[in-house]
Amino acid sequence: MSASEEELIGHSYTRARKHPLVIGKLPGAGRLPGGPYTITQVMTMVISFGLLIMTRDLWAHFGAMNFILMVLIPWGLAWVLRYARLDGRDPARAVRSLLIYSSTPAQGRLAGKPQRVARPRLATATCTVRVRSVERPAPAAAPAPASVARRATRPAPVPAAGRAEPRTGLQALLASLDEQ
Repeated sequence: MSASEEELIGHSYTRARKHPLVIGKLPGAGRLPGGPYTITQVMTMVISFGLLIMTRDLWAHFGAMNFILMVLIPWGLAWVLRYARLDGRDPARAVRSLLIYSSTPAQGRLAGKPQRVARPRLATATCTVRVRSVERPAPAAAPAPASVARRATRPAPVPAAGRAEPRTGLQALLASLDEQ
């Protein structure tokens, strides 16, 4: 079989085949209640428990109910994150992708460094038109096309008396065409 006749094989792994890294058992303690938990859920429980401890002077006025709130709020947030999906990903990975996307340069990277595009500059150019008069023999009784006939009937501009009119290259070209 030649290189051009090789069979290409593609694999597609659906979301059902992607297994997230989970924490389901503790050594010696067995299975966690409500688990297994993803890393995002564990981090949510730890951070929310820490915030509740640091702010307990603001909210802890319920006596024994304070302990229940300190357990139920982090566990409830982790339970909600189990079912929350953004584009098929858990919220922590979606936020990470958003942060990476927002921190990359707009023009991309080239060899690992931000690519910078030079500011556009105004292009300047000069155009010079030189008119040479070439003596051509007059054509033999050929009828003039309508566009040439209209151009021939147009009156030539009359220069002001006493001074020569300056001519640009385009005006000189048009004048030579009118003379023919």
